[in-house]
Amino acid sequence: MVNLRIAYIVNHAAFFVSHRLPLATAAKNAGYEVRLFTGQAGSQSMEKLAEADLAQREILHRRAVFRSASINPLLELLGLIQLVLFLWRYRPLLAHCASPKGVLYGGMAARLCGIKGLVLAISGMGYAFTQSGKTSVVRSILKKLYLLLARFVFRHPNLRVIVQNRDDQAELISNGLVRSDQLVLIPGSGVKLTDFADCSPHNKQDVVLFPARMLRDKGVYEFSEAAKELKKLFPQWRFVLAGAADYDNPSAVSPDELMRWESEGIVEWLGHLDNMRPIYSIAAIVCLPSYREGMPKVLLEAAAAGCAVVTTDVTGCREAIIPSITGDLVPVRDSRALVTAMQTLITDKDKRISYGEAGQQLASDRYSIESVIAQTLSIYHSLRPIKA
Repeated sequence: MVNLRIAYIVNHAAFFVSHRLPLATAAKNAGYEVRLFTGQAGSQSMEKLAEADLAQREILHRRAVFRSASINPLLELLGLIQLVLFLWRYRPLLAHCASPKGVLYGGMAARLCGIKGLVLAISGMGYAFTQSGKTSVVRSILKKLYLLLARFVFRHPNLRVIVQNRDDQAELISNGLVRSDQLVLIPGSGVKLTDFADCSPHNKQDVVLFPARMLRDKGVYEFSEAAKELKKLFPQWRFVLAGAADYDNPSAVSPDELMRWESEGIVEWLGHLDNMRPIYSIAAIVCLPSYREGMPKVLLEAAAAGCAVVTTDVTGCREAIIPSITGDLVPVRDSRALVTAMQTLITDKDKRISYGEAGQQLASDRYSIESVIAQTLSIYHSLRPIKA
């Protein structure tokens, strides 16, 4: 019997559903058998919704004990051992690993189990590589350890590495982890453009949207500080946070703090939304002042929905827009620059509409989910032996 099994390995199921589910569904339709292996939930509210989606699409899912934010060595080692056992029993032809620990642990397990083909999708390099303002000893140690273990992973003899931006591409090459002929640049996880077909830059409301998990590293504090200043100048404008706060991460913002901001009239917090299209459809501006990304899907969706964008001049974010055409870039960790950039767009409706129209063209040209799926399935085919 021909082995056309794919094991997807990521940090947690919610990430897989939001960023990889259409790909897995397409792989199933192309004749592959698909199974998902993850660590523990990052957010219980997001994970519950993800599990329902997986069940609906009949994708089997097994969890190991590792957590995306944990640095407990015994727990992490046990999680790696569990992944090795899962893959040993499943015996897939290919392993597709995404998210920082999914890449590291999944890649190690794939090599130890002798899996014939390995795809590593680098969608950002994680906590250890995020700009934090000042050098953290913990981040520095984690980065060195990650790179040390990654050298074993990246020596797989039948490897393809998908990167989402040129900065990560250059960093992987400069660190000697991968050859240029093993790299494939695919900008993002793709957007289903038909979901946003009825969104128009001309039909927006006075809404600035922050669409991300409630993490310090996403720039939520800078956004709140900017919103506080702008609310005084433009009281009719709404500053809306859409994202989960029950997230297992060192930079998580507490629900109590979010509710305090809300009670002070600074922002509105909607929590996690399983369907973001309605809020994108009314948002005139989407703001993501993140410290680092791979290629933020929320900015690709914002472009597809015709929203003007304000984001930071950092890895991933800068490549998600065309500066001064679809959005504006500001320095990282600079709430004053955020105020200036957003104030300019708030007072210039014509510019917002122009950015929104150009964003929709950008999404159409570069970010369709069909293009991402076609390129990734081509990678799978290239890694399959002639007699699988």
